[in-house]
Amino acid sequence: MTSEHTPQQVLHETATGLPAEDVAAVHAYAAAFCGRPASAAELAGEVLAGQRAPAARPVLLADVRRTAFGWLRDSRSGLLLRDFRDWAQRAGETFGTTDTLRLVEHDTPLLRAFGELPDQSRAALWLCLAEGEPAFAARVLNTSQEFAESMAESARSRLADTFLRLRAEHTADARCVHYGGMLGAIARGTHRETPADLEQHLENCEFCARDIALLRTLTSGGTQELRPLLVDRLLVWGGPAYRAARPGAPDTSANLITSDTPSAPSATNTPSAPLSPGAPPPAPPTPTEPRPADPGPRRPVLAIAIAVVVTAAATAVALNLLSDVGQSERTTRSYGPPPSGPARSPSPSPSVSQAAGTVLATVALKSAAGPCVGAAAGEAPDIPAPSACDGGTTQRWRVVDIGDGAVALQHVASTFCLDIAGDRAVGDPMQLRPCAYAQGDAAPYPEDQAFLLKTHQDKTFTLVCQDKPALAVGSTNGEIRMLPTGTPGAATRFALDDVLDKALGN
Repeated sequence: MTSEHTPQQVLHETATGLPAEDVAAVHAYAAAFCGRPASAAELAGEVLAGQRAPAARPVLLADVRRTAFGWLRDSRSGLLLRDFRDWAQRAGETFGTTDTLRLVEHDTPLLRAFGELPDQSRAALWLCLAEGEPAFAARVLNTSQEFAESMAESARSRLADTFLRLRAEHTADARCVHYGGMLGAIARGTHRETPADLEQHLENCEFCARDIALLRTLTSGGTQELRPLLVDRLLVWGGPAYRAARPGAPDTSANLITSDTPSAPSATNTPSAPLSPGAPPPAPPTPTEPRPADPGPRRPVLAIAIAVVVTAAATAVALNLLSDVGQSERTTRSYGPPPSGPARSPSPSPSVSQAAGTVLATVALKSAAGPCVGAAAGEAPDIPAPSACDGGTTQRWRVVDIGDGAVALQHVASTFCLDIAGDRAVGDPMQLRPCAYAQGDAAPYPEDQAFLLKTHQDKTFTLVCQDKPALAVGSTNGEIRMLPTGTPGAATRFALDDVLDKALGN
């Protein structure tokens, strides 16, 4: 009798060393991106050829998505479906054209929560509940099927907990944060009655209404609701087409929304999968989209048609969300409803006639609260920190015009630039890294060093993150971190000297 501690044999496809089931999944997902079987086979082949070590299926599928995104930048762009190209263009318009896909992935709270689970938990959750392959999960995890399914259920609970934690950390609206724990309790059924104040909040807050529907599906939904939620959210793009092509759990696209799930209006008025605020949509596969290279058993035409209709509806809903969150506050990315009132315009930016890389001024980055921001002068990047102002070079910074109205802050003593360490979220620490503007296209994450310099009438300025205008460089508890732009007091303001003020044209 097999126990959870008994190693079992996993059959591998001879050419790649990967399990044959994983190879079939890669081919199925590649078909969601390409207009012809030959192109899908080429995309799948590139992904499989790049595997130098065993990889879990979610990692393989993410590689398909990222490889397809890479094709957009070369001559193979024409091999990809127009729907995917249009989706990528809209994502670039919303998230920026630099490192777009990584920003899309980081802007999906459920995907981020999934990424924080242990490797075995992710494998069990995906294979058992998203793919409906508990027997294969048992083989991959070297355990019994019963134990693999138990691991999947535990991972499902942990995923909900992690989602709630990330939701609280990245939600700007204090009301939504306040009700977060209660949403989880109600979704799990441990809180029988919904308080009147929460009911009123849910009536007026589509984000919390959507999240409680997601949590209900995640904690207690059946396969008909859970599989579409996991596949569509965690794959980011092309989930319905992948589900229709896979021989795993029965595809139930027509039942994606329960009576508890609020649906946004769409052109087709068709139920759609719940979507995270601000996440770019899965684009609809066209009716002529080919089947994957290895589709498994023939699926009824009706199942494919339903997947097409549902994906189109999901796209319409997500485009509405992108319009709401991605225009006036297009780079805010805080989870939850956008702040009320019109978006504030940044202060006058460096002259567009200036060449990128021009040093506008060299200043002491002096906090309005008193201390100056400094760092060591060594060769290795240091962590910037506030300290008493001494006028030395370790507290001097070059304000460098890097184009598009943004500036970089280059530390004079070390020549490194001020850089955000993290995902551009409230509380992320600052660091010093090699200056992206000097590295050109080879620079990793140049948006982490791009700031909008917003001046104020009290002769101070704020360094606003260009990629997320809701965040600004600030001083708190003896550290330099990203704080909300609207933080009261002097925490996010620095003294504006006459040289810099003149360079900005004020």
